[in-house]
Amino acid sequence: MKYSVAIFGKDLYNLTYEDLERFFSSEKEETLNLEFKSFNNQGSYKDKEKVIFKSVCALLNSEGGIIIWGAPSETKDANGNAKATGALTPFDEGLDRDKLINKISSNIIPMPIGIRVMPLKNGDSNNAVIVIEVDKSIDRPHQFDNRYFLRLDGQTRIAPHYLIKALIQGKDFPVLRGHIKLRRITTSANSVVLTFTKLLFNTSQFNNEINAFISIIAYPGDIVVNRTNYNNRNDDTVPILTHGRPLLSHFDVIVSSKDLNKPLTIGLQFGGEKSPSKISSYVYNLNTHLAIGDVVNEEIYLTKKSENELPSEKMSGDEDTIKTLLSM
Repeated sequence: MKYSVAIFGKDLYNLTYEDLERFFSSEKEETLNLEFKSFNNQGSYKDKEKVIFKSVCALLNSEGGIIIWGAPSETKDANGNAKATGALTPFDEGLDRDKLINKISSNIIPMPIGIRVMPLKNGDSNNAVIVIEVDKSIDRPHQFDNRYFLRLDGQTRIAPHYLIKALIQGKDFPVLRGHIKLRRITTSANSVVLTFTKLLFNTSQFNNEINAFISIIAYPGDIVVNRTNYNNRNDDTVPILTHGRPLLSHFDVIVSSKDLNKPLTIGLQFGGEKSPSKISSYVYNLNTHLAIGDVVNEEIYLTKKSENELPSEKMSGDEDTIKTLLSM
């Protein structure tokens, strides 16, 4: 299925300007396969094109996807995740579709195929938004400006060497995402019990992960799964992780009342035989009024979140976290 059909419910060439207006009538978040680029008249147009070339390169090297150039102005959270809603930011001059395709093809090496570009005009005006659909490339890896890019957890990033080496060797790896979410707060004796949902998801439709693993570390607190206490670490495995069968389960973290004044740090590390290891980490503030029962909005307690990062990215700036883990 084409990404345009999966995201908008219709083929790229059947999209209209009004379809995008309806799409952004509610807040949308960037994903592994969806990227927003707002447009303004300030700055060099050539520099704006370079940003698009980089994004196309990243999608070619990843799972493919959609770029909306002229999306509403994005807002980013502390972790760099982009969201957009409201009015589109169209070009005020018509752009040559074929010229843009030729520029993409001549600036990305090796020359990519499977790229479709559709300008969507706003009525009879020259204002237009450009939607670019990129297929996952069979000729990976591609580079732009002598660098390789990947789409990782909703962000375009310079690709680590070992991933590019894997692509050069023809090794295709599934893209895994791991998340937790606080669901419920209860009390037991002199402790608070926090119930979480744990999710490990394979976003690659035709590439199964083999011997996937997911590990949870919590401090302070004890991890309890199916009434078994694992102290501050729990490990889980699944022989095969397919796109249609995510690993979804629940676990509890029991925090003593005397530790409620400390931030609760939970680390989620996951990977598999074919895919690189990644880390998602969360910090919760429990030194506040805890509402017993189902958690409607975990943001009340969540003070820091970074998800699906490669260890090289995560560990470079988290010396405090390293010290905390070593002290367990």
